[in-house]
Amino acid sequence: MPRFLNAIICLVALWAVSAEKSSAAMWLIRGPANTSMAADPACKGRDIERNAPDDNHLWIDCWIGEKHVTLLISSVAPFGAKDFTFKNAAAMFERITAGTEWSAFKDMVKFIGGSSFQGFEPFAQMRLIGRLCDVGEKCPNPQEKIVALKMLGTSRVTVSLIVMGDVEQKDYIVHGKRVATYRYFPDPIATMVDTFNFATIQNPPY
Repeated sequence: MPRFLNAIICLVALWAVSAEKSSAAMWLIRGPANTSMAADPACKGRDIERNAPDDNHLWIDCWIGEKHVTLLISSVAPFGAKDFTFKNAAAMFERITAGTEWSAFKDMVKFIGGSSFQGFEPFAQMRLIGRLCDVGEKCPNPQEKIVALKMLGTSRVTVSLIVMGDVEQKDYIVHGKRVATYRYFPDPIATMVDTFNFATIQNPPY
């Protein structure tokens, strides 16, 4: 019985959001499937009711200045290593967000680039950036939002981090004319995405 109770306590700890301070004044999020991520002090995990059906998903809200960004860490049944490709990103997003408030965006997300590694040694991974546009509207446009997706997978589990929310904007000016607009999440959010990984992996290959 003690071993069983210890196992339950360990599992609960993996899902909890713990405020472990680091030297950079960030704190450590422990997510599903033994994942972890450094979090900015401006971020807070959402409270989840005990025995809630959505306990495979961990939501984090961040307020960086006037920007509100939401991050979702989730675990799903494992994808195959060869599934970690750009062409499968939309289907993966749909499966990961099924049953959540973000499932409404499945037809609005258009991934435009990134990188992937197909192989379970030590684990498969994919990191993509995409646009969030209303169905039927031309993208990009001045109201364009972006979405970031980072996925890690072993033969036993696939975990993901999805980021959506307000962005920073920078115009590129050439000879006095704006030729392009670059939209990106606030720097603390990019740092958080970099640190998302399995908690037991040392020096992970981002």
